[in-house]
Amino acid sequence: MSSALLRPPAVLAALLVVSAAVTATGESRLVDAARNRDQKAIRALLTERADVNGQSEDGTTALLWAAHWNDLETADLLIRAGADVNLANHLRMTPLSLACTNRNAALVDRLLTAGANPNTAIATGETPVMTCASAGSADAVRLLVARGADVNAREPVQNQTALMWAAAEGHPDVVRLLIEHRADLQARTKKGFTALHFAAREGDIESARLLLAAGVDVNIQSQPEVAEKRGSAGEPGYRAGPSRSGGPSYEASVSAGSTPLLVATVRAQVPLALFLIEQGADPNAGAAGFTPLHWAAGTWEGGEANPVFGFSDAMSGIPNRQAKLDLVNALLAHGADPNARMSRRPPGFAAGFTDVVGATPFLLASATADVEVMRLLLAKGADAKAVTKAGTTAIMAATGMNRTIGESAVTEAQALETVKLLLELGVDAKALAANGENALFGPSYRGWNTLLQLLIDQGADVNAMSKASITPWLAASGLGDRLGGVLFNPDTAALLVKHGADPKLGKPCMAQTKCR
Repeated sequence: MSSALLRPPAVLAALLVVSAAVTATGESRLVDAARNRDQKAIRALLTERADVNGQSEDGTTALLWAAHWNDLETADLLIRAGADVNLANHLRMTPLSLACTNRNAALVDRLLTAGANPNTAIATGETPVMTCASAGSADAVRLLVARGADVNAREPVQNQTALMWAAAEGHPDVVRLLIEHRADLQARTKKGFTALHFAAREGDIESARLLLAAGVDVNIQSQPEVAEKRGSAGEPGYRAGPSRSGGPSYEASVSAGSTPLLVATVRAQVPLALFLIEQGADPNAGAAGFTPLHWAAGTWEGGEANPVFGFSDAMSGIPNRQAKLDLVNALLAHGADPNARMSRRPPGFAAGFTDVVGATPFLLASATADVEVMRLLLAKGADAKAVTKAGTTAIMAATGMNRTIGESAVTEAQALETVKLLLELGVDAKALAANGENALFGPSYRGWNTLLQLLIDQGADVNAMSKASITPWLAASGLGDRLGGVLFNPDTAALLVKHGADPKLGKPCMAQTKCR
């Protein structure tokens, strides 16, 4: 999944590093004085009629340095001496762009009054109105618009607009101003995001409120310009977009067809999600391949999060427990279907799950041993016996069968409690998935002997063989075919033999990447 360089800091960093190296050679004493913030030297050089538009080897001028240092007094001095306000360096950085970066409306005004072009873009294609919008200076944006700045200009990498930047950075005052000046509310990035999607991603309720009041559909879906190439069942969707951090960034990492409610849910922006629900957001919108309830009911455990070890990540679920319950309850109260089926995998950071196509919110809650959420779903009619497209049952999910080995989101004790509830609900412990595995494979890979014994007592076949010729005994012996399934659990293997497992059955897997 790709990221896009969309913010000026990287360009500005290059400006500073290069200039610092070349101005020391004496190419331009005025530029050097401005870089060193030496106003006395600047005045003296101007008195000596130094070239006010002199440039260092990378094209940097004294005015660019004054704008960078946010020095209105020096900038005014240089402008009155004849500085060209539109003269950019070789990276196309302009004084106006730097003034916007610094949120300096007074300097923006001075530059515009002196003839600065309000629509000149820097090397990334970002125009001053975009930069001022992302910085959050409504006054500067107002000045730019009054001078003819195009509020609907798009940068070329992702086709983002000033309105998107304002929403992404949480500046409702700028959002309001741009709406008043007819910013395109339906504009989309190349990945399909609108300003409302960005507001949802950042949890900006006020910006979302303004956009909805202006007529944006609360259920507007992301629609990439180019059809997803990786959006089929079982495959992840897109990434890319602006970020508050100012560096490479990600566009909520959700698939085509995502609604603002889904984006808010994935980003754990629960207050905004609740607001959108009250505004009529459809809790069952599933064009992205999964619904908000699927995400809210599960714990997706990105690569940087594992609750067993105390690691948490907002991108792996909803870490705030009460917020999670509030959202699940609100979704159900507004008609969310507890038996909705996933039609594709969620974003790539949910890599722990290997089998979710066809999964229901209840099965996902079972996979993370969330008995409380399971009971909430049951109260609304959840089918405990529903299976995934590949035949994974809720019991199999609870034992960790639809997660990669080594990424267990629960402990054995939690899984045991969940399986006991599922048995009470009539879920079959003896069922086989489409690949031939049964519920014993999960505890066999993980060495969960108490859970293994419970399932054996329920009649699960200790000699079940998968289509890859793997048995529970091979899984327990570090010879299974799952990635990460190389741990040897001798006590587990012995327990299986005690109950009739035949070590001679099946075919040991010596290289997990080649056995499936």
